[in-house]
Amino acid sequence: MTILRDGRTGNTMRIDANNRASTSAITEPLADFAAEKGVKFNINTGDITLTNATATSVLYLKNNENSDLLVTALIYNLGNTASGTGDVKIDVIRNPTAGDIVTNANDALVGSGVSANQNYGSNTALSVNAYKGASGETAFSDGAVSVSTRSSSNTGRIIVSLGALVLPKGASLGVNYTPPTSNTSQITQFAVACYLKNEEVEAFK
Repeated sequence: MTILRDGRTGNTMRIDANNRASTSAITEPLADFAAEKGVKFNINTGDITLTNATATSVLYLKNNENSDLLVTALIYNLGNTASGTGDVKIDVIRNPTAGDIVTNANDALVGSGVSANQNYGSNTALSVNAYKGASGETAFSDGAVSVSTRSSSNTGRIIVSLGALVLPKGASLGVNYTPPTSNTSQITQFAVACYLKNEEVEAFK
């Protein structure tokens, strides 16, 4: 008979009548583990005031890390609209490369700095290009739409849970936002929840 014994404590493994080992396990999502390791981030454009109802590029994110960047959720915070009525439309663009937002390269409020790290004891910064758009900038014209959201509620908070959208090194995503018809002023914010799938996080899987 084989007995499995912990050499440190002397404890033995219990086997039931069906020959199944009795175990106790603690599970946690990879994203939470990544936060503990200091590689989970929240990127936020900060306030963007849009003064028309035209489709506009509002967020650009490019991964410069050697590890994959896993995007778990997109968050859209839509303030009150002046004169706007009807739906809003939000398109996530796969691998855009050009547009006013890329050329102007205005850094997002929370992006590549330590402030994006969701472990407040970590000094790890994320190597990305994270840009915010502005009213009057054109929408992305290249790249394919990969996630599209249309909402009849043109104010409030919208969370799109993705499970995992993978940005390998050099890959990018963009967000085009179309305000409600006749909008003349709306304050918006666009955010990305993400974590790095580095060797330590990968080994935890």
